[in-house]
Amino acid sequence: MGAKGLATDTRILNAAEKLFAKSGFSAVTMKDICTAAEISRGGLYRHFSSTSVIFTEIIKREQEMALSSLKKAKDGEVSADKILNVYLSHRMNRILEEDFGIDNAITEFASNSKEGKEIAAKRASDCLKIIEELIKTGNKTGVYNCKDIKATAKQICFIIEGMYKHSAIIPVTEKDVKDQLKLINKMLK
Repeated sequence: MGAKGLATDTRILNAAEKLFAKSGFSAVTMKDICTAAEISRGGLYRHFSSTSVIFTEIIKREQEMALSSLKKAKDGEVSADKILNVYLSHRMNRILEEDFGIDNAITEFASNSKEGKEIAAKRASDCLKIIEELIKTGNKTGVYNCKDIKATAKQICFIIEGMYKHSAIIPVTEKDVKDQLKLINKMLK
């Protein structure tokens, strides 16, 4: 695919991601994506065959960016603690958004099909592995002193996912997010 095609893919994925985050997976149609991406229906179908394919690409893109950040930490380009803090801040601040949320859309996507469940499970597994690797890298460079890396990585995931899932019932404030980030950093020291 040429540069123009890649740029169109990016425009479609960016527009679709905003729609999914705002309304959820099931509520978004190909027509909605056409309108948001300012592309004809035929043009959209030349790039993607369904909302499921688009959503899967959004998840893959997110994971590729996370793996790229992990590589930078392992190569010593950026410190592991900085990457982990940016990641955690980004994920936890998304809890404060009033939209449906991309994480809730992923849960919805996972409940719609076996393929969706497999993709969401791989995303969760990859996130856990990335957090583990960042903690290991942080331990090696001396920014962390974490004794049980696997359990700590799971606890971090549980905190984020628990806050996200329960935020509809238990209101989460900016202070709550900051407090949890402080507790996570204490676990790592």
